[in-house]
Amino acid sequence: MKKIVAPVSVVIIIGAIGLVVYNIKASLGTSYDKASYPYVCKDCKAVFDVQDFRKPGAYKMPKGAPSDSVATCLKCNKGWALPVTRCEQCGTQHVLYLISDCRCPKCFPEAAAAAKKAGVDTIFKKPG
Repeated sequence: MKKIVAPVSVVIIIGAIGLVVYNIKASLGTSYDKASYPYVCKDCKAVFDVQDFRKPGAYKMPKGAPSDSVATCLKCNKGWALPVTRCEQCGTQHVLYLISDCRCPKCFPEAAAAAKKAGVDTIFKKPG
């Protein structure tokens, strides 16, 4: 009887570990695959969803980009498409990487001043 108990407990432990690993992979894959947020081209102002860059061959990182989140625009094929984020404090959507200070321009006056000095508006305005 003792010979059966050890193999059964090993099978139960391996099964439990497998179930935990499966659940972790499933939860990680779900959020990434379904994530949706805008990208805006700093040159032609075209707006895309991050999902558009996940299509095979669509994502190209431009030379000299400040982050691997920056992509070559899908419309003009030369401008930098920059991600848009939502401020956790106030909810304002703003474009990242237009200036080096990527903080919310409404919550951080220094970021707003840097954008004004650079002559850009980092607040995202939906087209239309």
